[in-house]
Amino acid sequence: MSHQKDLTVDLHFEERGAGLPLIIMHGLFGSLANWRTVAQSLSSRYRVINVDLRNHGRSPHVAGLHYDAMAADILRLMDRLGLERAHLLGHSLGGKLAMLLADREPERFSRLVIVDIAPKAYPPWHKDVFAALDAVDLNNLESRAQARDQMAKYVFEPEVRAFLATNLEQKNGQWRWRFNLPELKAAYKHISDMPDLAGFYAGPALFVRGAQSAYIEPADEPVIIRDFPKSCIVTLQRARHWPHIEDAKGFLDTVSRFLSRGCQGVAST
Repeated sequence: MSHQKDLTVDLHFEERGAGLPLIIMHGLFGSLANWRTVAQSLSSRYRVINVDLRNHGRSPHVAGLHYDAMAADILRLMDRLGLERAHLLGHSLGGKLAMLLADREPERFSRLVIVDIAPKAYPPWHKDVFAALDAVDLNNLESRAQARDQMAKYVFEPEVRAFLATNLEQKNGQWRWRFNLPELKAAYKHISDMPDLAGFYAGPALFVRGAQSAYIEPADEPVIIRDFPKSCIVTLQRARHWPHIEDAKGFLDTVSRFLSRGCQGVAST
């Protein structure tokens, strides 16, 4: 489905390293800043392109946050950088986007790493997050710590509040969100759904899930294998929805072995 208002934008990104290209795409409410440590580690072997998706981080704020538009943004960035093929790593929202890109343009993506998300629609699990964001009084805010306190009524986990508060910035003495909150709200039902996949991606695909996360359930495994027949699923026991933070060593070790050797390099769990 096309959306006329979803004009392709030039994404903000950071690039480091040399070798085979690897594109990293963050999740909802995130930014490339959440993935800098991973990008730095992987840049010893790969040319890492760490991106801010539209309406996130320092990428343009525009009308629309539809999967077709986000996919077009990534392909445009690849064309700008002269990348014919790349590895693709996506977390949560970025993982769904990675699945769509590989399904639509399989010849352009060598290997997929999908982090704690399955190819399915999800219930509105982020209503508390939106309520917490709305509770922050930007006009009278004095610090990120105060914002974290204001969010506490709706989001109990301190680490989630801290993650959200990293998106606050000051400009001309006024606090604002780096992400485009109105567009995230407007598109939330769409991005909670799963875009239709035309067929199946026949390249190697690694699904990394946190053992303490509900995002990839046992019932999802047959669907993953159906849509990604050369996939493997690795569970990190100490992780929840942010395996790259909650088990950074296990995550990097698993991803590095997969990128170099495919699913033969990792043991599915």
